[in-house]
Amino acid sequence: MLQQLHAAWHQGQLSDVALHFAGLIARLDPVADENVLLGAALTSQYAVSGEVCMNLGEIAGTSVLVGADGAEIIAPKLSSWLTSLRRSSVVGIDDAYQPLVLENDDRLYLYQYRNLEARLASALRSRAEAPDFDVDPAQLNRALSVVFPVVAEAMEQREAAVLTVRRPFAVISGGPGTGKTTTVVRVLALLQELNIVVPDRVALSAPTGKAAARLREAVAQASTGSELLDVSPLGEAVTLHRLLGWRSGGRPPTYGANRAIPYDVVVVDEASMVDLALMTRLLEALPAKARLILLGDRDQLSSVEAGAVLGDICAAAESKPLLGSVARLGHSWRFTRDSQIGRLATAVTNGDTNEALATLSKSGQSDAIMRPVAKRTDLVDLLEDHCLDVYAEGLRLAATGAPAEAVFNSISRLQLLAAHRIGPGGVHELNQQVEKQLALRGLLRPGDTWYPGRPVLVTRNDYNLRLFNGDIGVVLPDPDQPERLKAVFAQSEGGWRAISPGRLPEHETAYAMTVHKSQGSEFNCVIMVLPERASLLLSRALLYTAITRATDRLEIWGSTEILEEAIRRRVRRASGLRDRLCSVGVT
Repeated sequence: MLQQLHAAWHQGQLSDVALHFAGLIARLDPVADENVLLGAALTSQYAVSGEVCMNLGEIAGTSVLVGADGAEIIAPKLSSWLTSLRRSSVVGIDDAYQPLVLENDDRLYLYQYRNLEARLASALRSRAEAPDFDVDPAQLNRALSVVFPVVAEAMEQREAAVLTVRRPFAVISGGPGTGKTTTVVRVLALLQELNIVVPDRVALSAPTGKAAARLREAVAQASTGSELLDVSPLGEAVTLHRLLGWRSGGRPPTYGANRAIPYDVVVVDEASMVDLALMTRLLEALPAKARLILLGDRDQLSSVEAGAVLGDICAAAESKPLLGSVARLGHSWRFTRDSQIGRLATAVTNGDTNEALATLSKSGQSDAIMRPVAKRTDLVDLLEDHCLDVYAEGLRLAATGAPAEAVFNSISRLQLLAAHRIGPGGVHELNQQVEKQLALRGLLRPGDTWYPGRPVLVTRNDYNLRLFNGDIGVVLPDPDQPERLKAVFAQSEGGWRAISPGRLPEHETAYAMTVHKSQGSEFNCVIMVLPERASLLLSRALLYTAITRATDRLEIWGSTEILEEAIRRRVRRASGLRDRLCSVGVT
């Protein structure tokens, strides 16, 4: 089996991690049969792909990989697979401490993820089962009358606010422009009006630096012109890593199960981006009496790392103990009834291909259109006609010493998104093509890696520099030494921070980025480039996430056949979190 797995690795179907893990299992259990080794490789590969576990029943008897000479590797029948796993010395049953853990004769975990999932479920159940906070009804009603206007569309926000004031744990879920941030601002105003919390005991946080900066900006905007909440005493919005005191060198975070963070209210925006490990550490670091408020869109893509935590929580909230912990906002204040972007997002969420295509086909000059791409030259022409002027303006501003904010706002007006990094229509090709065409216009020298106006995307966390995967910056001349270049990033507390290119963690050019990397960001115009062929990465959630990054205009480039397939493909990550949250006695 190891030879077959090596062949699959050679063809790019297995990661290095998955192949080496299978080899480790073979060394730990020399008599492990091929079913165990295949299970080990697949479970590890699934974890790399964001799955917390592998549902054996779903893939038993199916083709899972292609081995040597193009021969398919077929997963064993479920009964045979279970027999092999139960016999192996490296497979634990339920909560046993082994590299692999078999649970309920169906889910196969890496021990690490099974442990994290059980800890998170325990922490969530404990918080959900805690008694509601004692809030005087008369005082609450008086405060509500002050904080909330009498507007019919705001009633769901009012109900969400009541939930978050009373419960130790609450989720406010809604699509773009439904008022999640406005609601949480009013929640904070309610808590202050009721003398329940003081500003310096409130933490605003998000998974990435970009999302944290947007949260702080959104809170300030939602408070502008209102006497309800003075945001100046609130601390800066920070990344979850910074909130927990994450440290480099493999050292444990400052805060965790043995040392609680010093806050009474913790707000987490873009919660769909929070993976299993990070959410577990956050819950364990919360004081017992603190309020946790998660803001997010359950229909968006799940986190890049393993888990679909927000989606699992929202699904589990249909029964006890999380029943009543989730408020859903449905009225969009951003998209009017005439907005094609809003209609398209709804159609995609509902899996309605006919409505989605009709919306795009009727768009004309409105805010959502589709452009066919039949051949590679079509893509080149579209980039030249619809993107290059925007990017060229950003480069000219940067070269003339314009302020960082002006350059950043210019290049952020338009963002290319793709499902893949590599391949036709992928991020790598799009970035190369944009730079090639900018060079043809004489705006940069062919082969230049660093030049004023280049957008950069951080792809690896650097805790010392406080730069995190997903942060977006722009390259600018150093004001003191214009011949030298700096990468400039927005700070969550306001202002800009310049870093020498040589100090940057792993990064890439960001004219185009994957849809996953775009989470937590918004752009005036989004262009989603579909791949030439069907792909496992294309899904309803991915398409919905791309659509909802756009605030003013959306374009989809590609074929209607690929678009329809993406809308039809609904993916749910394998996980046992929902079962643990809903079932009594499951640990």
